[in-house]
Amino acid sequence: MESGILQKDEPLLCTLHSNDANHQATNLINWQQEFDQLSRGDFAGVIKERHFPHIHVFREDTSHSLRQQCRVESGGLWLGFSANEKSCRINHEQTSSNQFLCRPGSRDFELLTPDNFSIYGLVLHPSFFTELVGQENETFFDRNCDGLWLENITATKLNNFKQYLTLLLHSEDNHWSHHTHELILQDAVIELLSNAQQTPLAHVTSLQRNRIMARVQEYLTEARMKSPITMNEICSAVHVSRRTLQYTFTQCYGIPPKHYIQALRLNQVRRELSRNDERQTITDIAISYGFFHLGEFSQSYKRLFGETPQQTRQRL
Repeated sequence: MESGILQKDEPLLCTLHSNDANHQATNLINWQQEFDQLSRGDFAGVIKERHFPHIHVFREDTSHSLRQQCRVESGGLWLGFSANEKSCRINHEQTSSNQFLCRPGSRDFELLTPDNFSIYGLVLHPSFFTELVGQENETFFDRNCDGLWLENITATKLNNFKQYLTLLLHSEDNHWSHHTHELILQDAVIELLSNAQQTPLAHVTSLQRNRIMARVQEYLTEARMKSPITMNEICSAVHVSRRTLQYTFTQCYGIPPKHYIQALRLNQVRRELSRNDERQTITDIAISYGFFHLGEFSQSYKRLFGETPQQTRQRL
């Protein structure tokens, strides 16, 4: 098998086209893999990818059935799931289209993919886990696990993650910096891996909860609410683990920290809409408070307030 090496000057977002399955295999860098075409006809493949310091994220589209022999770098982790509702086989096991596939680095695995298959993939480099050791102060996921897919990932979580990856790989014209997108991506991956691990929640005393929440409230200024805030960022700011933060919010508010922050942001948007400043569009206001997926923003807003943002603006 041949392997590619990431060049420092490689563009962060790129699209690679191929008319040969073997060439398609070599287009994915930092992998060792070979593709064998199994169905007849002219092959066409596309890879859209972004490279971050600790994460490589991509979408791969292939026109014909393939046998893919794969291995990612030692110490890393590969995650993948169907992008077009079709399913594949991994190590001779049939999967479903809503399963989050998972293989540790330095271990060979085989994918058998059907015609016209699309897959989202992420390779977490060894540095991803090295960076998190100091932040989490706990092992939130065993990257050497033998399972072929992650358990306990709901369809809703998977769909939300898919929507974000669609946005991330759509174009360079995004509202936030590459660093901000990496923080969002890293936070989403940590949450998925933490859910898959299903470790028990930590016990926090009443006094500890009050101190943690006081630090959280101090950190969540209006200025910070106008840019994406990750759970890792909050954990670092208040000096607690992700598990402790989750437990504290559940005890204090009955909802996870992400839901709480989203509710605060939606209320901020509602205040802006109530000012009825027609110079700012609803889209502009939503984006200014960290809502990158406008369809999901509108649905969340209506669930919380019982009306759409447009109805709020017209009524107030």
